[in-house]
Amino acid sequence: MKIFKNKEKRKQFFILFFAILVGVVFILEIVALPLMYREPQSETETPEDLAQKFSKQWIFEENLTEQEKDFLVQRRITIASYYYLDNSDFFELESLIKKINSRKPKGQIILEKIKSKGRRVEINSLRDRIVLENLSHNSLIKGFCDTLYHPPADCTSFGE
Repeated sequence: MKIFKNKEKRKQFFILFFAILVGVVFILEIVALPLMYREPQSETETPEDLAQKFSKQWIFEENLTEQEKDFLVQRRITIASYYYLDNSDFFELESLIKKINSRKPKGQIILEKIKSKGRRVEINSLRDRIVLENLSHNSLIKGFCDTLYHPPADCTSFGE
């Protein structure tokens, strides 16, 4: 059984069929390729969610996301990243952060603990970014005094 008896009609049909097929393939490519190669994105949190998260807690045992760090720095909150080798406990640093956060303005520093191959503290704020290799009490106080957006008039009072 022949589809088209006329050779010219058959030729037109196959050209039209091929053109439609190629067009459909291109449209599918346009839709499918961006979906296939997009980067997996973490769920973005709203500013309200982030504000709620950081109002409840100041010390985190995990890495903060870039979105969270940007949110904090833009709100004049200092981020102290404690890089440790084996044990994340550093009571002197945690005690100092609790003292700082108990004064006005409250909650102006967040501590994140990150397991790494070295031991140091990176302090990042809107004012400055410093790295402390010497983790003595005095160097921590000086580091916080240099980077806090709202340091107290007598910055050494943190250590008392």
